[in-house]
Amino acid sequence: MVRRFTVPGIDEVASRLPVDRFKPSVTFPIRRPPGVSSKLPPWFFREIAYFSYAIPTTGPVDGETTAQEDIFTVSVLTGTVRRITDDRSLAEMKSDRDPAWSPTHTSLAIHTATGGEESRIAVIDRATGAVLQNLVPGHSPEWLDDDTILYLGIVEPGTQDARADVFCVDTATVTVTRITDVGLGGSIGSISWHPSAGLAVGYTEEAGPSPRYSIAVIPAAAVGMARSTGSPVVRAGFTFVTSAETLAATPDWSPSGDRIAVSTWTDGGPGRVGILTIATSSLDLVAGPGPAEPTLRDFGPVFSRDGRLLAFTRGEEDEWSEIWLHTIASGHHRQLTDDRRSRFKGSLDW
Repeated sequence: MVRRFTVPGIDEVASRLPVDRFKPSVTFPIRRPPGVSSKLPPWFFREIAYFSYAIPTTGPVDGETTAQEDIFTVSVLTGTVRRITDDRSLAEMKSDRDPAWSPTHTSLAIHTATGGEESRIAVIDRATGAVLQNLVPGHSPEWLDDDTILYLGIVEPGTQDARADVFCVDTATVTVTRITDVGLGGSIGSISWHPSAGLAVGYTEEAGPSPRYSIAVIPAAAVGMARSTGSPVVRAGFTFVTSAETLAATPDWSPSGDRIAVSTWTDGGPGRVGILTIATSSLDLVAGPGPAEPTLRDFGPVFSRDGRLLAFTRGEEDEWSEIWLHTIASGHHRQLTDDRRSRFKGSLDW
């Protein structure tokens, strides 16, 4: 089993010292390194939201015998896990997925479905999991602003031409506006919004013997125009920021809007995560697992709110995964969760 705790890097040690709160009567023996802030960074008080399900193949997982998909959070500071939705007692399958923090951090947008029903976008309370709003059919929500949620909706469902495009819904009026029109042969699998850098999408296109997985960016102004005119952005309005040879998905903007965290892989190889710098088109990969388990899959990276850290999952695809933290400046890794490889976790949001 991978150890939960590892020796932290110097930047993590420095950031953990609440030196502005210490009022010792004698000289404090540790001097803060130059350039290190005396205040704890804001991400330290954040919780990472994610969805998870148990894998009770050899017995109950902490008393759980089902594989219901629920929403959880984990504290970056303490590692404490909270279950936000709880569908363990339901007789039929319930899926709560893809949590997205509201701008105020008081609620979460998710997509939810019961049995064979179509998934819907809902807003839930961060403390109780109670449904505050049940909005529209769709999945993979992302807040655009305090009152608007971007999400993926299926166009021409039930046909061979079915595909996912980006829509938005006004939470006050439940007015829906289509944002993209990828056309036949394309589909969008994931989205990330930045108010100035625009909308990053994980784009899939059936081209040749295998699909193309790319990251594209739609300018913020074009998204605003689509909202105001009702005319969606077509594929020609996408700017692709990954090369044709690079397989990439699950974009997440850095707070500064100059980098995108992505999942990437090669055909037949395990997934890795990396940081794409827009100005140079360079993709810097995060170090993968050690030689003892080289085939473990890293996936779904998200930036902390100050851009200093990445959170991502590491595990076996669709079997189990744990959440890891990566300090960008030092390269230090830290495992945040440890469910003894008995749960799958995904769709992190910081």
